[in-house]
Amino acid sequence: MGRSELTEEFETGLFRHPNGRVFIRCEFNPEEPVWIDVSGDSWSATYGGTQQVFDWSKIDASPKLISSLQDILKDRLRTNSPFYLSRCGLSLRKFFRISTDMGLVLGDSFALLDTPSFLEIWSNLTSFDRSLIRSIYVECAEKNIAGADYGLAQEIKDWKARNDVVQLRDVVQWNPEQGAFTSAEWEIVRGFLEKWNPDEHPHIIASKIFGRIMTETLKRPSQIWAMPKNALWEVPSSDGPNEYFLRIPKAKFQTGARPGVWQITESLGRAIKEYSQIPAIRILQERVNRLAVLPGRQGTPRWVQHGQVDSHSGRTCLRTLVRNARLISPRTGEVINLTPYRIRHTGGTAMALQGIPREQIQEILEHDSPFTCDAYIQAVGSDLVPALEKATDRGVGEVFAILSEAYFFKGTITADIGKKAITIPTVNLHEPSVDAPPMPAVVGGCRKQGACTKHPFWACYNGCPYFLAWKDADHRKSLDYVESELTRWGKAEGGRERSKLSK
Repeated sequence: MGRSELTEEFETGLFRHPNGRVFIRCEFNPEEPVWIDVSGDSWSATYGGTQQVFDWSKIDASPKLISSLQDILKDRLRTNSPFYLSRCGLSLRKFFRISTDMGLVLGDSFALLDTPSFLEIWSNLTSFDRSLIRSIYVECAEKNIAGADYGLAQEIKDWKARNDVVQLRDVVQWNPEQGAFTSAEWEIVRGFLEKWNPDEHPHIIASKIFGRIMTETLKRPSQIWAMPKNALWEVPSSDGPNEYFLRIPKAKFQTGARPGVWQITESLGRAIKEYSQIPAIRILQERVNRLAVLPGRQGTPRWVQHGQVDSHSGRTCLRTLVRNARLISPRTGEVINLTPYRIRHTGGTAMALQGIPREQIQEILEHDSPFTCDAYIQAVGSDLVPALEKATDRGVGEVFAILSEAYFFKGTITADIGKKAITIPTVNLHEPSVDAPPMPAVVGGCRKQGACTKHPFWACYNGCPYFLAWKDADHRKSLDYVESELTRWGKAEGGRERSKLSK
């Protein structure tokens, strides 16, 4: 839809086409405005690789009440994501269906709604439905339309939309089908995605490139599919391999902000360049101006008419890829369920296991709230123990030993004392005074040639491949030192509880 074809109606803020159709200019993403067709009963827009539709004829309400609701939604659709169009349709259909099932015929207004009836409807709605219906009712009351009662509107403002705080339960409980991958599963997935050759079908190559971009950037699939064709940025280097970056658009409430620049490996950068040279890939990239595309197995794929690959097609391509390759999970004995969000869950959990702060996990995963990342931190905390005990017959100790070896300790356990002993500060907790000074302990050696520039305690245990941990040393003293430091930090913070990961 071209702007030159439309005439703006300044009284309504709508845009009219010569053929009589009426449109709203949605500027949820000011860089790429979307035209929403609000002609007749069926409102529609193309966004995110799919057609968003709200069919008002399916709402069981009077024309007068529907007209009031349409006026409110026209204002909201100027700034809300076009996905909001479909979601509003689903929520309002559910609201009126429930009210009809209750025997409550609303007629031309909300006048028959009172606290008990609204509460009964409320109890049958999801948290999203509750928030949306409440906001519409409150706006009607504030504008004195549709018979909405201002007193009831003020009352429902205090109602809690969520029954409880729902976290990423699949992550916390290490769901074998939906949660994070184990390290063994992760190695199988990554190894498979990194292997492709020009003889494979372009659909398979494109699916693997999409999966690899997800594993390295941990972005949402919608962000990957929305990257323009020139999103790959290669920086030449005179003294080593070139560096590669991807300009990735923002999503959700950050949509419209400047795209983020995320570094990727040289291997992936070169693979994307090779992938972009495949004729079937290059033709689609030129046609829709997108870097990540998904060729059809036969003819032009359906998603092309919507401008980019939709999330459903992207999710299906990964699942099909793994199913056809028969990648078996060592944990379940079944074909691995590979989805974009399992990749994100795995990345978030891996960062939590490495001790990365919640705010940094939030920045990388681009969550709107840092509290969303708590699920990854709790997945490696004490709340995980019951789930592990239930999920494995190997014993919790062995599971955590495997996780520790996979994510933390990279050194060598040896009986050889060697020549370069490492003195690590520890504390004697059996001293009468809690303020006893740290006592040194020798628990290992170093096989690195030359001087070590890393911290002589944290780096040794936390992933240094040069660390020689002596088998007969008292490593418990190192743990005691960590616990004493946590106690000291806790006092300095005024008693505030630290994360379960630190504990």
